[in-house]
Amino acid sequence: MALKTVSSKYSVVRDIGASQRLAQGVSSFRMMGATRTMKIASAHAVNDGRQVDIEFVDKTAYRFHTAWIKDAHPNLTGSDYYRKSAKTFFEDQYMAERVEPFEDGSKLQVWFKNCSIDNDVTEEYFSDWLKAFAPFVGSPLNEASKNTANTAANGLPGTGSLLDDIYKNRKPWGSELQMPTFDGQEMLKDEDMQIDFLERMMDPGCAVIKNIGKPDGFGHTEAGIPMEEFLGKIIGRLNQHPARATRFGVVHTQSRGELAGADYDHKNPLSMHTDHSVYNGTPGYLQFMYQAQGSVHSRVCDGLAVAEYMKQHHPEDYHLLTTVHLTHSSRNCIYAKNGAYRRDAAGVEGASFELVHTHPVLTLDKDGHLEKVVQSETKRGISALPFDIYDRYMEAYRRWTNLLEEERFKCEFDWPEHSVIVMNNWRVLHGRATVPPNTQRVMVFGYIMKSIYENRHRLLKQRQAERRNPDINDRWLTRLPNQVLTHLVQ
Repeated sequence: MALKTVSSKYSVVRDIGASQRLAQGVSSFRMMGATRTMKIASAHAVNDGRQVDIEFVDKTAYRFHTAWIKDAHPNLTGSDYYRKSAKTFFEDQYMAERVEPFEDGSKLQVWFKNCSIDNDVTEEYFSDWLKAFAPFVGSPLNEASKNTANTAANGLPGTGSLLDDIYKNRKPWGSELQMPTFDGQEMLKDEDMQIDFLERMMDPGCAVIKNIGKPDGFGHTEAGIPMEEFLGKIIGRLNQHPARATRFGVVHTQSRGELAGADYDHKNPLSMHTDHSVYNGTPGYLQFMYQAQGSVHSRVCDGLAVAEYMKQHHPEDYHLLTTVHLTHSSRNCIYAKNGAYRRDAAGVEGASFELVHTHPVLTLDKDGHLEKVVQSETKRGISALPFDIYDRYMEAYRRWTNLLEEERFKCEFDWPEHSVIVMNNWRVLHGRATVPPNTQRVMVFGYIMKSIYENRHRLLKQRQAERRNPDINDRWLTRLPNQVLTHLVQ
């Protein structure tokens, strides 16, 4: 789990897993067929123009449906990226009359015909773009192509993400982690830095962003404005709370925080936990905590590292934590009907609401990777654990919670004023910050859902690819499945 420090204008550390992820990503890239300057060696229409055979210079060759080639061209969409017509495209029967590589094989020209000469049209396609799609939509014509083809009978398994390669190759970390650190004002000006930051949110799953701005005040409506405005430019809009007027919450030092309940009382010990444990589905994927006032010291824990340790050393416990469901539940009574904090809204009716979420502590994806950690002892409800496994399960749960508190799994870090700690809330747990004596502290928190995060990364990677190759621009890079787009934005 060792990490090392290297020089970078983006952050003060970069983990050694990055080079391993890069190598693995390149390997996957090659297996599916690299697209960078992948020119066309030959092409011709077959089966009366119903299909087109294309051979690339790497000796791979695929048969494409002519209808797919025509339907995929961006000329069918407008400036809003929607199709220009709601008429079903396949009511027309386009055939390829002639196909011809040109510009040294970097492009393909296709002459389409459709019943009458008035409907004939000629389109041009980039070879790299066709090569990216070939393993997914083409029929392989030789052995070299069969090695790269996507053989799933039903096509793509789901939406996927441009972050999937990083997700599948995450590296556990412990106390040796040096917290990735960014400068907020520099990040605002640098989309490549924004990409680097978003990829760090997948692995190692946490980072500090300094210098994001100073609030005009420390009240509940203004303390979080610097964070909200900064994140709006970097990622997107924060999740809206069910009752709170603002998209961010504000926690003051204990003199006021304890009035909101034990979860906000800094005198109350708080074990390592994830947030949104009581929300079904855990909508807060990225978690942001901004030091509006005061500098503190805090700690985080890698749920992946502890889960991997249990899998290796206590496999029966790991099995229970990944298969048996327990319940987190609470009743939120913090806010008033007008969206203000209830303690500040005398005479206003409360906006209480119930929350319940029943789930495994450790959720695995279909391939057995750890997808999500949901852990909060203070919000653990009354679970309906079967009689026969209760004792054994609680033994596993106690082992898990004890491991989370061991120093070898905790990363300690300084958290200065006007900085934000960002965590992947599905992986990284956090505890109570240590507040120096006589420090007035105001902390602001908020969340962003997984789809907003992934699609912001997608957009930034598209823009980055356009900067490298302006010919394959937004018209060619939008509307593509993530699994295909990955091979164009590597």
